[in-house]
Amino acid sequence: MNQSAAGRIVSLSSLSAIEVPPPQFVEFAAAGGFTAVGVRVAQTRQDRGFQLPAGSALLRDTKSALADSGMRVLDVEVVKLHPGSSRGDWSAVLEAGAELGADHLLVTVLDDDRVRAESNFSELAELSGEYGLRTCLEPMIFSSVRDVTAAAAFVEGVSGRPGVLVDALHWARAGSGVADLTAVAPDLLPYCQLCDAVSADPSTDPNAAITEARTDRLAPGAGALPLVEFLQALPASAALSVEAPSARSVTDPGGWIAELGRATWTVLDRMPHSNEKLYS
Repeated sequence: MNQSAAGRIVSLSSLSAIEVPPPQFVEFAAAGGFTAVGVRVAQTRQDRGFQLPAGSALLRDTKSALADSGMRVLDVEVVKLHPGSSRGDWSAVLEAGAELGADHLLVTVLDDDRVRAESNFSELAELSGEYGLRTCLEPMIFSSVRDVTAAAAFVEGVSGRPGVLVDALHWARAGSGVADLTAVAPDLLPYCQLCDAVSADPSTDPNAAITEARTDRLAPGAGALPLVEFLQALPASAALSVEAPSARSVTDPGGWIAELGRATWTVLDRMPHSNEKLYS
């Protein structure tokens, strides 16, 4: 194993096999060589993900799977800040995150009213801290915060130490480059999401970008994204979360997760021993 990868948190995002119940997902991730997982917490029965209310058998079984495998929870998701958002919309995710000992809360902004969105985000960031979670904003071209530069500006000055979650696919589709990453203060980039794609070109079709992001990603190293350069531009301490939903994640989730694990470590083995020079 490359020394730059040693000790780095390598997590599996729940979207990589979203239909697999969390306890089994943890077991698959551990078998695939991951050291952590992300958990998608559903607000209602109609949402994607699983409801994990306090005292539920599913929450208990998930915690048992984590303990048995020695795994941790890197993040819980997802809070979507839309025009009608309120504290009641966030409670289920925050409570589950605290129960699972998660490090981060993933947030997206779907509200073009900047003042209202910033107010809600600030309130959420402060509340998240009370649950032991660090709020991280994910920019996407089909959201109100399109790229990493806009996300860094959005979280600047917000109390509660919010960060920015950069997804390699969304980074490429927004037309961003390495310089956009190195321009962001390292302490704003605690973790990232990794996958690959057939093209590294920017996207001009938000609907196509949504479909690709949700259902049609490749394993790291299997496509055209400059993943080594992407990772080099991030702090060496940044955790990784592999988010790669595909048709195989539905038909053969265990096999797909194992392939994602092998592919991810292969990419990490291509990393130089140090990327400190990018921040010198």
